[in-house]
Amino acid sequence: MPAAAFKRGLALYDQQEYSEAEVQFQQVVDGQERSLGRDYEGTLYSKHWLGRALYHQKKYSEAEVQFQQVADGQERSLGRDHKDTLNSKHWLGRALYHQKKYSEAEVQFQQVADGQERSLGRDHKDTLNSKHWLGRALYHQNKYSEAEVQFQQAADGRRRTLGRDHEDTLATLGLLHKVKLESNAALSLPSNNATWQTPTGRLEDFFSKKRDKRDPYTDSEINNISSLLTLSSPQWGKVPRTYIVLRTIGHLNLLQDVINLGFSDFWFPVTEQSLPGCLSPSARTAFVNAQKIVLTKSIDLEKGEKGQHCHFKQGDPLPFELKGILGTGGFSQVDKVFSKFSSKEYARKRVLRSAAFRGPKKEEMKQFSAEIQLLKRLKHHHIVEFVGSYTDSKYIGLIMSPVAEMDLGAYLKQCAAPSHPELRTFFGCLATALEFLHEQKVRHKDIKPGNILVNCGNVLFADFGLSLDFTDASGSTTTGMTWKTPRYCAPEVAEYEPRNTSSDIWSLGVVFLEMAAALKGNTLQDMDEFFRQHGSQQTYIRTNMAALPRFVAMLEGTGESSDNVAFTWIQQMLFAEYKSRLTASSLVASIIESKSVGFCGICCASPEVDFSD
Repeated sequence: MPAAAFKRGLALYDQQEYSEAEVQFQQVVDGQERSLGRDYEGTLYSKHWLGRALYHQKKYSEAEVQFQQVADGQERSLGRDHKDTLNSKHWLGRALYHQKKYSEAEVQFQQVADGQERSLGRDHKDTLNSKHWLGRALYHQNKYSEAEVQFQQAADGRRRTLGRDHEDTLATLGLLHKVKLESNAALSLPSNNATWQTPTGRLEDFFSKKRDKRDPYTDSEINNISSLLTLSSPQWGKVPRTYIVLRTIGHLNLLQDVINLGFSDFWFPVTEQSLPGCLSPSARTAFVNAQKIVLTKSIDLEKGEKGQHCHFKQGDPLPFELKGILGTGGFSQVDKVFSKFSSKEYARKRVLRSAAFRGPKKEEMKQFSAEIQLLKRLKHHHIVEFVGSYTDSKYIGLIMSPVAEMDLGAYLKQCAAPSHPELRTFFGCLATALEFLHEQKVRHKDIKPGNILVNCGNVLFADFGLSLDFTDASGSTTTGMTWKTPRYCAPEVAEYEPRNTSSDIWSLGVVFLEMAAALKGNTLQDMDEFFRQHGSQQTYIRTNMAALPRFVAMLEGTGESSDNVAFTWIQQMLFAEYKSRLTASSLVASIIESKSVGFCGICCASPEVDFSD
C-alpha cells in the first residue's frame, strides 16, 4: 500500500497535480512514521516529496516544516554533505525565501553551495543553482556586493557549462546586471537629489537641526546609522552609539582616538571615570549627560547578571545578525548570531512562545524572567554562560556563550580514546558542574549528549530545562510534567512520579556509560545492539535493567583495565530506586579520590579552585 501510494504521488506530481500528490504523500508519511519511525530513510524520502508538493502549491510555511524535519533527519543519518541532505536544505532555503525570510534562506543556500562545491565540484549544475539562489537571498537584504559575487560565479559557471544563450545563464546575467545597477544607484541619481541619496547625505538627516538633541534614538535608527558609517569606515560602523554621542556634544573629532584606546558601544552606560583619558573633563560631563539618547533596550541584552530581560515589539529590529543554524528541535532552534552591539558571536536559542507558555501568560512570564536571572548568576567553568534573554512577538530568545565546536554526541561519534585523552577528564568536570548546580538549588532536567557542549577540549552543560524551583517541603522533590528525553530520563521521570536531584544523576549516569563505552572502543550502535540481545531486549537502560550488569561486564573485559573504575560510579548512579543513587557531591568525591589517574581535569581536581571567573 505505501509503495503504491507513493508511486501514485510521484505520477500526480509529474502531472503537476500537486494537491492530489500531497494527499498521497501525506498518507505514505503517516503510515511510515507509525510503522518505521520518524528518522527512517524511507520516511524522510517521502516527507521530502510531500514538502515539494506543498511548495508548488505555495504552501511555503508548511513546506518549510517538512523540509526542516527531512534535512535534520538526513544530516543525522546520512551526513551533512550527502547529496540528499543538501537537496533538502536547498528546498528548505527556497521555502524560506518565498516567505521573505531572506537571512535564514541565505544560511541554507550558503551551506548547500559550500557542500555541493566540495562534493560535486564548482561547475556542477546544482552548485551553480544554489549560488544563484544565494545571490537572490543576499540581494533582498541589500547585500549587493556579496550578491554580485554569487551571481558572477553562477553566471561564469553557467556560461562554461550551458552556453551564453541558455535560459539559466541569461536569468543569472539579468540579475547580475540588476544588482550592479542597484549598488551604483546612489551615485547615478540627479545632482539636485544627490545630497539626500548619498550615504553622507542620508547620515545628515539623522542629525538635522529640526531634531531635538534630547530626543532618544531608536534601535532601528542606530542600526541605519551603523550601516551608513560602515560604508565609509567599518571601524566607525561598529560604534554607532559612540558616534552619535560625540557628534551630539561636538567632539566627533575624538572618535578615532577613543576607538584606538579600546572604547566601544559595549561600555554603555558610562560614568565620567570609565571614559577614555583623551576626553577633557568638560567633554566627559557632556558625554555622560548626553548618553541617554542612545541607551536603548538592546544595551541591557548582553550585560549578563547586571542586564534585564528585553521585550521587543513586532517590527522592532533585533541587535543580532544570523550567521548559521546550529541545531533544531520540535519547537526550538539554536543559531549562531553576531551582535551588532558588541561585535561578539553567540549561540542563540529561540523557543516558540506558544510552546513555552501554556498557562496564564503574566504569571508564567514573571516566573520565566526570575528563572533567567538565576541562570545568569550561574558562573562555572563547565556551564555555558547565559549572556541575556529577550522575548518578541513570536519567540523567547536565550543568548549564550561560547559558540561550541560540537556537542558531546558528535564528539563521541568521532573520538577514539588514544587520540582524545581529554574524554577521561570529562567525567570529573561534568560531575563537578552538576554538584555546583545542585548546590545552587538548580536541576538541569534534560542531561543528554546533545545538551553537553565540547569546545576547545572543554566540556560544558547547556540547555537547562525551565521551572527551576524545587525547594518545596521535601527539600528537592517535585511531581507532574517535565522536560524529558526518553533515552536519558530517569524511571521516575518517565512515570511522572516524584523526582528530585537524583533524576539528574540518573541521566548523567547514562551519559557516563556511553562515554565509558567510547573509552573501550564501542559505539552507541554497539551498545544498542547489545541491549537488544539481552534482558528485555529494550535499548533504554530504565526498561532493561537486567542487561546493564552484563554490558558492564563485557566492557570491563576490553580496553584499558584502569578505566574500569568508572563502572563503579556509573552503576551507583543507575539504581532504579532514586534514594539509592549517589548524590552529585558523593560522585565528585569518588572520582577525585579514585586512584585512577586522568578522570578529572586539573581545573576541577582541587576543592580550592575558584570558579568565579
